[in-house]
Amino acid sequence: MLEVIHISDTHFGPDRCHTIRGANACDRSIALVAAINALPFTPDFIVHTGDVVNDPDPEAYALAAEVLAPLRAPVYFATGNHDDVDMMRECLAFGPHRLLLPGDGGKLCYRLTGGKSDEVEFFVVDGKVPPEQGPHGFLSEDQIDAVLGEISGEKPVAVFLHYPIGPIGSSWIDEHLLLTNGESFQKALAAKAGVRLRGVFSGHLHRGLQLFRGGVFQSGVSSPACEFTASPHDDFCDFLPGGPIPFNHITFTADTTMVKSYSFPFEGLS
Repeated sequence: MLEVIHISDTHFGPDRCHTIRGANACDRSIALVAAINALPFTPDFIVHTGDVVNDPDPEAYALAAEVLAPLRAPVYFATGNHDDVDMMRECLAFGPHRLLLPGDGGKLCYRLTGGKSDEVEFFVVDGKVPPEQGPHGFLSEDQIDAVLGEISGEKPVAVFLHYPIGPIGSSWIDEHLLLTNGESFQKALAAKAGVRLRGVFSGHLHRGLQLFRGGVFQSGVSSPACEFTASPHDDFCDFLPGGPIPFNHITFTADTTMVKSYSFPFEGLS
């Protein structure tokens, strides 16, 4: 059995006063760390699925590293559309992993290694595109090939990335925020891993997500900074600041994937 905590979209700024729609991102992430550390068990590891910072800035990553350092488990990071891979590598402490691309190709594409992570084939992939292309993602063929080539067919498989891989039934989100080749990636994963594919886990929506499509389970976690609206016919995405502090607790057993969503009230002013 493995116990994994899934967090995302902390959106740190360069100092502790940085706000997102009136919400103090640093204070709310401090509360997130405290809530995780207060759990009555120690997770095997923690995965942050991107947008660690709000704008690529070494000071913002340094602050993120400082605030996240007390977490009592190895932490892994995926690249969000607001992130910079070189700064992430320079400033953030990653748990044990093995890079999957020759020369790494400027992408955070890797497999988790060490400890109990070897019981499941865990992968982190990088769907970031140049900012001028918008907030959607795209997964390069070399990453897809690398992940498929690692799947043994003998162990459970789980994939973490920033972007949801398929429509969630909200117009603006489905048009702007998805992995544009997500459905083909899903089909390739399902074909290679079969019933051993335990799920694809993402952030980016600033909303929780539990979705089953085409035989594949998808799970998303919201942001501690603020939530997005996600109504079926939205033609824009509004922000909902001041909500509770969210994270997901994922349990992998020999034959089950369980996702339990935590939501803690924030006791501060934002």
